[in-house]
Amino acid sequence: MPKKISTIALWVLLMFSLFPLQALAVEYSISNVTIQAQVNADGTVNVTENHTYRLEGQFNGIIREIIPKEGTSIQQFSATENNRKLNVERQENLYKIFRSGEDQTITIELRYEIHNAVEKFEDGAQFYWPFFDDRNDSEYEQLAITVLPPAFATNVDFVGYDQAYQTGELQDGGAVRFNMGTVPAGSNGDVRIIFDEKLFPSIAQQDGTIRSEITDDKERLETDALAFSAKQKTIRFFGNGLVAAAGAFLVALVAWAWNQARQTKLQAKPDATKFYVPKQKMSIPATLYFTKSSILTPAVTAAALMELVRKKNIEQLSEEKFKLLNRHTEFVHEEKLLELLFDKTGDGEYFETTDLENYTKNELNHSSYNDSIAAWRNGVVEEVYENNLHDKQLFLRGIAGFIGTALFAASIYFGLLDLIPLMIFSIVTGIFFLAFCFYSPITYEGHVIREEWKQMQRAMENMNQSEWNLLTQDEKMRAYSYLLGTEEKSINQKTQSFTNAYSDAAFANFGLFYNPVLLTGLFIAANANTTVSASAVDSITGGGGIGSGGGGSGAF
Repeated sequence: MPKKISTIALWVLLMFSLFPLQALAVEYSISNVTIQAQVNADGTVNVTENHTYRLEGQFNGIIREIIPKEGTSIQQFSATENNRKLNVERQENLYKIFRSGEDQTITIELRYEIHNAVEKFEDGAQFYWPFFDDRNDSEYEQLAITVLPPAFATNVDFVGYDQAYQTGELQDGGAVRFNMGTVPAGSNGDVRIIFDEKLFPSIAQQDGTIRSEITDDKERLETDALAFSAKQKTIRFFGNGLVAAAGAFLVALVAWAWNQARQTKLQAKPDATKFYVPKQKMSIPATLYFTKSSILTPAVTAAALMELVRKKNIEQLSEEKFKLLNRHTEFVHEEKLLELLFDKTGDGEYFETTDLENYTKNELNHSSYNDSIAAWRNGVVEEVYENNLHDKQLFLRGIAGFIGTALFAASIYFGLLDLIPLMIFSIVTGIFFLAFCFYSPITYEGHVIREEWKQMQRAMENMNQSEWNLLTQDEKMRAYSYLLGTEEKSINQKTQSFTNAYSDAAFANFGLFYNPVLLTGLFIAANANTTVSASAVDSITGGGGIGSGGGGSGAF
């Protein structure tokens, strides 16, 4: 069970985060492990292990954890490579074998003794041992364990648990070999062998028998395996149908949503035969945020300043000087921008471009400036949000969330039954269903806003002066502000021609001195100064095999 839960958790984390389950200092894999345990007549066991590692990058050695069962101990641990002795450092049950190198495949031989490893009963003596357990963080690509008797043995009985189940084979002379193949990380795999008690004359005999216990374990394991297989077959049959149906429903749901969004967008397309400036449904900064980009650039800030001139909250006295006329604004973000320009950087009534430049050059003001810009941006976002230009689709999102959650629950059950393909498909499909919970298509009104302003922008790139002159003063200001906020290099020449149009006396009440290059550059410099400043400032437990024993492998 622990092995299956670990496998499930691994897949879930992989699908969600796309990162390894654990961050190891050394990249390695263990391609082959052979363990030979020679059981001696005095109850000690001499163990020889060969571990083949493929290591990438620089490494200092390998790790072997050996946790003895209660009442036993590990003695005489040593490590060699090609008969060359290696240094070993022991930290309780953890052994660090020092063997440095880079990008190599190595085979290390480990030797140690297990004391008091054999238990003798009236009808046999058992060696029951966990060479690894669910605390092991490494996968063994190929693992084989051979247990040899102290002398020629008959009447040998054995059983393997978890990963070792049905992998044992009796050899000539009474040895038992467990060919486990691939052993995933976090797995148990205890081995249990019973030899004739006469082979251990010096070991004190305990009361009771042991062979009936191992017989009962075999019957229990076989019954559990049959029940597991039957349940697995049933769940696979129904699971294939349900998961396939969920996948088909997901495809249909996505196709329907895409078609609905496409139809809504087509219906919202404006009349392309004539040029006009869209009606004011949101402020220019909010319109730019919704139609162009969620990143509010310095050009949008400059456009927001121009909006305040258009609304006559501000009077422009020269290219570099502005006067505050009215603090009562339509939106919160406009109020925040006035506070930044006239209260923080200006004198409360007048603001000059040099004021902002000097203010942001002082590092003590960077935090205050960033807070004000953030408050302005949040206000713009809030205005867009309040216009409800995205359809929440609560019913569909609720259905998708329910199915996605159900699929994740089912994936856990599939994992427990070793139905790994079903588990993976359920997780992947569940992720897509949960992703659909964030589906929030643009409404018809939202598409109308987007399409109208996009059409206006395209038309302005090729518009003649006569068409421009037909617009009202307010329309010219709104169109020009939007054009400036888009910050597209492809329309620089046309933008300049529009700028020249402001020299007409008809625009005197909006200000004659608006210089988009100057103001946009001013906010770019201010953001750059404060951004640089901000960057500089920010610049093994539980589990176990039989008798709490076990262990694992690693590298460092």
